[in-house]
Amino acid sequence: MKAYQTHFDVAMAFFIRNKMLGLTITLNTLSWAGLIMRDQYTKTQRIIVRVYGWLVFLYLFVAATYVQIADLIDIWGDLDLMAETSLLLFMELAVISKILTLIFKYDKIMEIINGTEDILCSENRLEGQKIIASIDKETTRFFQYYTSSVIFTTFFWFLGEHSSTFFIRAKYPFNELKSPGYEFALIHQCMMMVFTGYFEFNINIFFASVVAGCRCRLKLVALSLRNICINIPVNKKNLITPEEEKLITERLHCAISQHKYALDAAEDVKHCLSEVLLVQLTVSIVIICTTAYQMAVNKSTDTIQKLSMAGYLLGASFEVFLFCFQGQSLSNASEDIADAVYECPWYTLTQPLKRTLLIIMMRAQSPAILTAGGFVTLDITEYMAIMKASYSFFTVLQQVSE
Repeated sequence: MKAYQTHFDVAMAFFIRNKMLGLTITLNTLSWAGLIMRDQYTKTQRIIVRVYGWLVFLYLFVAATYVQIADLIDIWGDLDLMAETSLLLFMELAVISKILTLIFKYDKIMEIINGTEDILCSENRLEGQKIIASIDKETTRFFQYYTSSVIFTTFFWFLGEHSSTFFIRAKYPFNELKSPGYEFALIHQCMMMVFTGYFEFNINIFFASVVAGCRCRLKLVALSLRNICINIPVNKKNLITPEEEKLITERLHCAISQHKYALDAAEDVKHCLSEVLLVQLTVSIVIICTTAYQMAVNKSTDTIQKLSMAGYLLGASFEVFLFCFQGQSLSNASEDIADAVYECPWYTLTQPLKRTLLIIMMRAQSPAILTAGGFVTLDITEYMAIMKASYSFFTVLQQVSE
């Protein structure tokens, strides 16, 4: 029994745990791919894992992008085949940008995650625990929906008919119709399909969970401000005693500090994800319009392949919605700080404390935002604009084909 417990403790030591289930799952799955370093790794192990991660990246994504670009050049002018090749090519480019973001901005992203984890683990208020559980449930639901979409699309893609010998149109620098080139190309494409979906939804949920963590911190700050006078009785004259003023001042300074660090974390997230989100939005527009074009124009596509493309279309739309929703929710949580200040019994406080609360309210008028490239603010309005732009490009493709 003791030996079993020892092995269990060792296994759990290498299992990354986080207050949010979405981050717990994605941190562990991405660590298996060599993109996340565990605290237990030695310097030598870190080097080995990093080399392993780069080899996986080069084999699955850089090589895949190369053979698809080569095929795109080879079929240039055939709009139907170009649309088919572009589907996975642009998804590969989006995944590559996310992986490179995670690799080159790893330290800053992990600093944000660890800071959020410390705040969430130290939260002992019942209302605060409910806030954390609510946001955790939300990200878990996104994880479940997205996972189902990826599995559905990949499964029917393998079953459907294709215009090339393999599952994906590609032009290899060797004869892929003869052994051993055939076996190499087949294994490469199967792994590329599976791991593209694997990385795509894991990294998306990972980034979305990081944003959700910042949003959770802002909601906890709002809770602190709303309850700034908790357990302090208000007398008939609506005045507080000097001792109560001192206690409220301490609580207020703590809330201000938490607010500052939460806004700093949100700003760091914006800078870390800005470029990759711009790539994602651009790629999503291309994927949505080309997938819709294939479904509408290519009448020879079999039912199974149409199901796969329908799942692909829904997955791309959901991906855009995921980040726009997180951006909208982050802004709302930031603006709710002002409402929380107004909801507290500010009328019982002294003038210095009222002025401090007023400054907090003024700061909340400039909410934390999530941007793509620094000039497109991600929110529900932007999501609708992206869907309209995708439809516009789709109609252009239809007119060109006719």
